[in-house]
Amino acid sequence: MANSDNNSLLNLPRTKLSELLALHEETPWSEDVIVNDRNRVRVIYNMPGESLFDLINPDNDEIWIVLFGQVSWRIGDEGVTNARPGDIIFVPAGTKYSIRTTGRDPSVRVSINAPDAPEPPEVGTAPINPDAERIPGDPRYPGA
Repeated sequence: MANSDNNSLLNLPRTKLSELLALHEETPWSEDVIVNDRNRVRVIYNMPGESLFDLINPDNDEIWIVLFGQVSWRIGDEGVTNARPGDIIFVPAGTKYSIRTTGRDPSVRVSINAPDAPEPPEVGTAPINPDAERIPGDPRYPGA
């Protein structure tokens, strides 16, 4: 997943999602918004069907907050957890998990992690629905 390493939006007291959306024409994307000696906060955008499989962060817990869309997590042996906007997902260190954007909308989520957490692998894709709903402020959808 490409991270633009745009330093103009890094570690600001306030970051607007609309500014992040305007930076990226290609999907998927991720953008670090806070990186310091204790935290890394990243905004992640995926289209329906985009997935990450069989991830493990051996040393750090992982936390996500879903802002838009529907995202499914398979966490350890617990089965699938379907998350919607406003849901917070927690994966303990050392737990295997997979993530998939489901439904017909793109997803936007915030990842909260340690600054030295391993980078995820490239995103896998499945067919993408061309009639996805709009995320407010997303330049891919005129009038959003």
